[in-house]
Amino acid sequence: MIPSIFEKDYEVNSVNINMNKRLGLYGMLGILQDVGTIHADLTGVGYEDMVKNNAFWVFTQQKLKMNQWPKWQDTINVKTWPRKVKGLKAYRDYTIHLGDQLIGESVATFMVLDGTSRRPVAPQLEEKFLQSIPEKELDILPEKIKVPDNMKVEHTLVVRNSDLDMNNHVNNTKYSQWILDTIPIKYHKNFVVREFDINFVSETHLGDEIDVYMIKEEDSSIIKSFYQGVRRSDGKVVFSSHITGVEI
Repeated sequence: MIPSIFEKDYEVNSVNINMNKRLGLYGMLGILQDVGTIHADLTGVGYEDMVKNNAFWVFTQQKLKMNQWPKWQDTINVKTWPRKVKGLKAYRDYTIHLGDQLIGESVATFMVLDGTSRRPVAPQLEEKFLQSIPEKELDILPEKIKVPDNMKVEHTLVVRNSDLDMNNHVNNTKYSQWILDTIPIKYHKNFVVREFDINFVSETHLGDEIDVYMIKEEDSSIIKSFYQGVRRSDGKVVFSSHITGVEI
């Protein structure tokens, strides 16, 4: 019997640490994506199951809150479970543990796209899956991000082969990497992410040129910053993000 709440241990190793010898935002989002994908496969709503119905899951929003970032050679335990579907939206909760300590929480929002039209459709989920969804829900939700009007372009990039996932569009974790590459190095050395919110607005494809806009508000030991990716060819917003960082 597949547990309604799934958990998996992950080692913080030399492959996924940042310059401060800690697991960083990009590494953590990759772990959350991995554990959620495994659980979806086990419960019959994974990639191959969706392909049979000419459909696939896409991230639409995600929120991550971290009280503490694990260090190199730590082992973290990640728990995940789905929430009840609301309209076209499906939610997945995650908790991150270091020993007996809760160090982080995340919630992601998903929609199902028709494989032909690429338009949202209602998730077709079996009754036994729906009945297995636990009542437990985290007390956080992803936010609809409203960015300031006076943002400036800080970085321009071209979507590369390595950015693409199995659906041939940009993997959701890559957006966080684009954001991290926009942040000046001094902030990577002196600050850590406390909260991260992102809205995935439009698909991006191989060869797209993306302007990444940024603005930050710095108040002593706290930085609040906003990011937005805009495709040059048509001016469409592809993602918006908000980060709260605190001094190490």
